[in-house]
Formats: sequence, structure tokens, C-alpha cells
Amino acid sequence: MGMVSGLAKVAKGAVVGVAAITALPVFGAVGAITATGVAVGAIIGAVAGIADEVIDEKKAKNNAKNG
Repeated sequence: MGMVSGLAKVAKGAVVGVAAITALPVFGAVGAITATGVAVGAIIGAVAGIADEVIDEKKAKNNAKNG
């Protein structure tokens, strides 16, 4: 289940990253985005999803240790 939830968080993070980059006028007018922008947004979001999963795993391990 950890792998599935981890992949889901990465996918959600990638979608949020693309949406956030699309909403910002980084590459021109709002809503206009290049392939580079999509890639950057997906990478930023995926990294955020991975970080979130790592933090959750550490919390779960600490909770298991402490009872």
C-alpha cells in the first residue's frame, strides 16, 4: 500500500505543479505554457510529492517505534 500511496502523491504533486506553473505568467500570458513549463511544473510537483511521502513514512516509523 505504501508504494501505491507514494505513487499517487507523486502524480498529484505533478498535476498541482503543472497547474501552478500554468497559472503563473512565467512563460508569457497567463494560461500560455510551453513544453518546458509543463516539464518543470511536473518535476517540481513530483519532488514535492516524494518529499511528502518520505515525511509520512518517517512519521509512521517513529509512531511504530514509540508505540
